[in-house]
Amino acid sequence: MTGAQRGNQDQRRRTLRNILKRRRIRTQEELVQRLEDRGYPITQSSLSRDLVAVGARKVDGVYRLESETEAVDDSGDKYPTLGELQPFVRAIRPAGPHLLVVQTRPGLAQTVALALDSMNMPEVMGTIAGDDTVFVATPARRSQRSLERRFELLLGTP
Repeated sequence: MTGAQRGNQDQRRRTLRNILKRRRIRTQEELVQRLEDRGYPITQSSLSRDLVAVGARKVDGVYRLESETEAVDDSGDKYPTLGELQPFVRAIRPAGPHLLVVQTRPGLAQTVALALDSMNMPEVMGTIAGDDTVFVATPARRSQRSLERRFELLLGTP
């Protein structure tokens, strides 16, 4: 990343923080639009990384900065661990050799996606979240099966 790109990223993240401080934002699409309106075109995957970087998460259907929530526990974790995701996840199923579909309770898909992105697991290349569905991209079929097994153990399904 060049210095100019880094500066633009820093400015975009400052703008993102300001948006989240001033408005009740419910969707990533709304965030994308507000950033674009301010001259920062952004992809959903970059926005997900930026949300993690600025310490934002979705709480009660609204994106909030960590300073506005009690998201950090004594260990300093910002997002739930895989084990803590159990109450959020309803089902998982593979879709092709490189995609795992994770069904969540309504409104929790983005929380699950951000948590998975923040865990830096080698099985997770990236995520895309809707309201109750997360698409998890994996680098290989073997990685997909490994992640699927981890979720099955978590959910108590065979």
